[in-house]
Amino acid sequence: MTTATGKKQSIRVFLDAADYGRYLVQAGTHQVTPSALGELLIQDGLDRLERGDLHALGLGTDRPASQGSGAC
Repeated sequence: MTTATGKKQSIRVFLDAADYGRYLVQAGTHQVTPSALGELLIQDGLDRLERGDLHALGLGTDRPASQGSGAC
C-alpha cells in the first residue's frame, strides 16, 4: 500500500505452513516476489470488498445489486 507521501507501509500476515508453501509456489510460478504477490492479492481483495463481494469473508456469495443480473 502507498501512503500520501508515496511510502509503503508494512503489514504482518501470519499463514499456516501449508498456506505459506502454496503462497511461495504461486509467487515463484508467476515470477513475482512474495512481497509483490502479497501486495497484489491485498489490492485485489480490497477492490472486491469495496464492490460488495464478501465471499472471502464468508459473509455472502451473491453478487452486489449494483452489478445487476444482466436483464433489462
